[in-house]
Amino acid sequence: MLKGKDEKKKRQKKGAAAKVATGLAVGTAVGLTAGILLAPKSGKETRKDISEKAKDVLEKSKEELHNIKYKIAETVDDVRDDISSKVEEKMQEKEVIKDAIIHGKDEVKNVVKEAKKDLEKAVKEAKKKIDKNTK
Repeated sequence: MLKGKDEKKKRQKKGAAAKVATGLAVGTAVGLTAGILLAPKSGKETRKDISEKAKDVLEKSKEELHNIKYKIAETVDDVRDDISSKVEEKMQEKEVIKDAIIHGKDEVKNVVKEAKKDLEKAVKEAKKKIDKNTK
């Protein structure tokens, strides 16, 4: 049970980290754009700076998106592995229970057979005693 809680916390931390990284990328882009627009440069230089910064931000955003996709895929794989592991454990438990039932059933049969033999023997002995006492 603790493992599930740990996995959930781990996924929450990854999600929070992804949000922080996204926020950081957006904030950086806004800050750079504002800095470029407010800098005392010619129109041509400003457009060039904006173009370069936009390319940089786009590249960083692509990298961050790739990282987020990787983290999501990793989380999905972790969850899938966890579920597969739990299903396997339950299947093994099912087999153990099935074996115990089969073994228990055989034991009950053996006990009933022995009890039947003992009862038949006791009945025969009782009949002998009755026959002996009635003669």
